[in-house]
Amino acid sequence: MIVNLILLFIIGFIFLWFCKNIQKLGLLWIAKGLLQIGILILFIGSFFKLFVTIPSNLYIKLIFCLTYIWCTVGINVNFMIPLIDLIDKKIDKNR
Repeated sequence: MIVNLILLFIIGFIFLWFCKNIQKLGLLWIAKGLLQIGILILFIGSFFKLFVTIPSNLYIKLIFCLTYIWCTVGINVNFMIPLIDLIDKKIDKNR
């Protein structure tokens, strides 16, 4: 019973925080958060999915890791970070 009450307070606090941020920052705040979570899940999930399918040769796995990190950093720096910055500017403009 006490655990359920504590869980209710925690979930209520999270919901209240979420609603206040939506009112203060707008719906673009949700889009920005979902975009960042999606990027994280996409790149980490696809890394593990591809890493498992590679033959168990150490050199091939090392080359794959280095290439994947290089491409991931390139995509995030050149495409995703400017996109998130545009969303941040839009959020700041709506304040």
